[in-house]
Amino acid sequence: MIAERLHMGDVIGIASPSHIATREGYAPIFEALERMGFRVKAADNLYSADWGYAASAEARAEDINRLIRDPEVKMIFFGGGEGADDVLPLIDYEAAGKNPKLWLSYSDGTSILNTVTARTGLTTYYGQSVGMIPGMNEYDRTNFGVQIMDVGREFIHSAFPWRTIVPGAAEGRLIGGYLDNFIHLLGCGWVRPEPDRKYVLFIEDNECFFRIEHESVLLTRLEQSVIMPQVSGLLFGHYSMPANEQLMERLRRLGEAWHIPVAYCDDFGHGFNHAILPIGARARLDTERHTLQYLYE
Repeated sequence: MIAERLHMGDVIGIASPSHIATREGYAPIFEALERMGFRVKAADNLYSADWGYAASAEARAEDINRLIRDPEVKMIFFGGGEGADDVLPLIDYEAAGKNPKLWLSYSDGTSILNTVTARTGLTTYYGQSVGMIPGMNEYDRTNFGVQIMDVGREFIHSAFPWRTIVPGAAEGRLIGGYLDNFIHLLGCGWVRPEPDRKYVLFIEDNECFFRIEHESVLLTRLEQSVIMPQVSGLLFGHYSMPANEQLMERLRRLGEAWHIPVAYCDDFGHGFNHAILPIGARARLDTERHTLQYLYE
């Protein structure tokens, strides 16, 4: 299920399930979105800080649920941080399925995006945060236009060349995001692979969060998860600049062990470029041609 695309004049609902928002910090975001031609609606508890480091889980979930039910809101947009897992049990997924909207976030937003897709069948969008809007570069702006305002047929990659780790091509449902959050979803059952379905997995992380030793552990946990036997191909996003060769070798071992194609790119994640990837869409990954094509039904 794909929500209606965003049009000029539509309302974007802004929530903050993963960090404390401030009026000073968010004023430039609202101004930038309005200059782009959209109207903006702040969630009721956007600036709350009940717990000191975040609003209460109930307040953050209430914001999301109100935006879900608001017929004026066409897209729910939020950033990363820490804490999205708090609200997973409190989101009204039934209402989300009955009121299909665009959902856009990244990083910690992995938890909410994937769970909404898993519980409703609605395509959600990974790759950009509200905080990126005021300083949006041309690459990010193009991705926003193609994936959010039009039905994007193909991953738009940057001038940075991909690295083919294990050559080949694969098709399946696109799933993934920030690796640490994604493993949590699999371990706790928020996301479970559907029987007999193949998945093209995209994951990302950054060396500023985890050194290669821990990144390898996270990849091991992924390999031991319930989804791995159904993964047909893997695309890893930006981790470091230049690319960490130990990570390249670790990804090679993963791909060869599971007999799946693997590639690395700097086009999404916690780097310079922020491509938007549709979670739940059918996709075809070709690690030799360096393409990720979306096969919309």
